[in-house]
Amino acid sequence: MSGGAVDVCGHCGAPLEPTGDGRCSWCGAQLRATQPRAYRSADGWPRIRWRWSWRLAAITAVAVGLAAGLGVGIASYADSHQSGPPAAAPASSAGVVGSVAPGSTDLQALKQDFGPWRQLTGQSTGSPGLLLLQGGSAYASEQWTVPPNATWWAPDLGGNVTSVQPAGGRAAITDADGTGYTVGINQAFIISSNPDTVLLISPGGTVMSMSLAQATAVRRSLRK
Repeated sequence: MSGGAVDVCGHCGAPLEPTGDGRCSWCGAQLRATQPRAYRSADGWPRIRWRWSWRLAAITAVAVGLAAGLGVGIASYADSHQSGPPAAAPASSAGVVGSVAPGSTDLQALKQDFGPWRQLTGQSTGSPGLLLLQGGSAYASEQWTVPPNATWWAPDLGGNVTSVQPAGGRAAITDADGTGYTVGINQAFIISSNPDTVLLISPGGTVMSMSLAQATAVRRSLRK
């Protein structure tokens, strides 16, 4: 037979597809046992022609297709259930807290720490307590004073007081906002716009200062 010939049943002429007991799958006739038939290809080398059942080929093709589809399905399922970091939640404005002005917070802490306070009328030299200058009015601490001979007094370079006019034991001053006050010479005071700095006018009219933390460390109680 040529390279493209197909073996057929000698009884019915159908393509030769023997059953497991050696019979023709078409007519049922008993067939003789056969071996793979050798032939020579165009290049002269021997080749083996194996009988191939078209039914087996169809079954094999279906099986391969099902296996491929199952593989794709499993891969898709695995991808959809693959663990990973949770999606970031959108930022919520509910947790945003409005900022508080540092000056207001420090001023409230100052009032609480050095209080109680008494508002002064007229000249502000009548109280030895620490003065708080706010809104054109002066308030004196009824509990604490910062002595003029305490450590850490130094010339003020912060521009908290823009003008000083000494007169006797008092000094007329103007703060950075243009508000005027009268304080005693060597009397510690704080301007509300800068509650972290304690100020003092020396006898020579120099503006001295120290930090509130330093003043707290050297302050003296008026109730002793």
